[in-house]
Amino acid sequence: MNYKDIISDIKNRNLKNTYLFYGKEYYLIENALKEIKSTLNDGMVDFNLDIIDGKETTLDQIISTIETLPFMDDRKVVILKDFELLKGKKKNFTDDDEKYFTEYIENTPNTTILVLVVYGDVDKRKSLVKKISKNGVVFNCDKLSDMDLFKWVKKRFELNNVVIDNAQIMYFIEQEGYRDKNSEKTLSDLENEINKISSFVGKENKVTNDIIDQLSQKKVENDIFKLIDYIGEKNSSDAMKILSDMLYEGESVFGIFSMIARQFKVIIQVRQLQLQGHSSKSIADRLKLHPFVVGKALKQTKNFSDEIIIDILNSILESDFKIKNGLVRDTLAIEILISKYCKKDK
Repeated sequence: MNYKDIISDIKNRNLKNTYLFYGKEYYLIENALKEIKSTLNDGMVDFNLDIIDGKETTLDQIISTIETLPFMDDRKVVILKDFELLKGKKKNFTDDDEKYFTEYIENTPNTTILVLVVYGDVDKRKSLVKKISKNGVVFNCDKLSDMDLFKWVKKRFELNNVVIDNAQIMYFIEQEGYRDKNSEKTLSDLENEINKISSFVGKENKVTNDIIDQLSQKKVENDIFKLIDYIGEKNSSDAMKILSDMLYEGESVFGIFSMIARQFKVIIQVRQLQLQGHSSKSIADRLKLHPFVVGKALKQTKNFSDEIIIDILNSILESDFKIKNGLVRDTLAIEILISKYCKKDK
C-alpha cells in the first residue's frame, strides 16, 4: 500500500484501527496525522484526541487511554509518539510489557484509532511491528520517488499561483539535491524554498532558472560563507552588502542567524579534529559534511579563535532574545552584530 492510497482511504473514512508511521520524512508523517485528526468531529476534537509521549508513559496509561470511549463522536484518536517498544532498546518497559501489548494490538476497541509515530527507524524484526502490519498499516515515510517528488513540487508551485514550466521544476529539484544519497533535506525544506521563490516572483509571474539560481539554498550557503569571510577580514562594507542582498532575496534574519551559528559551530569542530591530526576527508566523514563545507571551515579557522566564535554565538542568542521580546528590530540587530565583529580592534 503506497502513501497516496493510505491518505485516500483516510479521507474517505476507510480507517484502520492501528497505524504505524515512521521514517525521516517528517512532512509525510505530519500530513498523515493531520488527515487522521480531520476525521474527528470538529467541535469534539479536544475530547477525542490524545497525544502520548512514548518515552514518558506506562503501559497502563496507554491502554487506559486507548479504551476510554469517545465523547459525542463515533471514534477517538490516540497518537503514541516515539514508543520505545518499536525500537531496538527497552528502558521503561519489560519483556512482559512488550508481549502483552503485542497481543493487545489485535483487540484494540473499534472506537479508537491508534496511531504510532516514530521519527526515525523502527526495528522491523520485532513482533509488535509485524503484528501492527498484519492488523493495520505500517508505512515508512522515506524520501519521495522521482515522479512523486516532481508531482509534489509542481503542486506546491501551483498552490502559490505562480507559473513554472516542467523544465524549471526539474531544474529546481536538481539544484536542491533532495534525492542526493547523503542529503538531509526534507519536504519541509523544499516547501520553504518554494514559498520563498513564489513570494519573490509574485502571483501569476513566471519562475525562471535565473530566479531559482538567485534564491537557491546553494547560493544562500555560499553567501553565508562569504559573509563570514568578510567578517573575518573586517570588511564591513562587503559584509553589509551581502547581508542586504540576502534580506532583499527573502531570507529572514532568524534564518541568517541560524546559518551563521551553524557554520561557526562547524568551524570549532573542524579545528578540534584538525588538531587531533585528522585529514579534511576524515573530518568530512566524521562530521557527515560535504568536503567543500569542511574546506571552507578549515580556511575560516585562521580568522576566528574559539573565544571569538563563542562570543559571536552568545551575541546571536542575545540578539534573538531582544528581537523576540520587541527590544530591537531584527534588521538592526544583525547589522549591529556584523558591525561589532568587523571592527579592526576586535
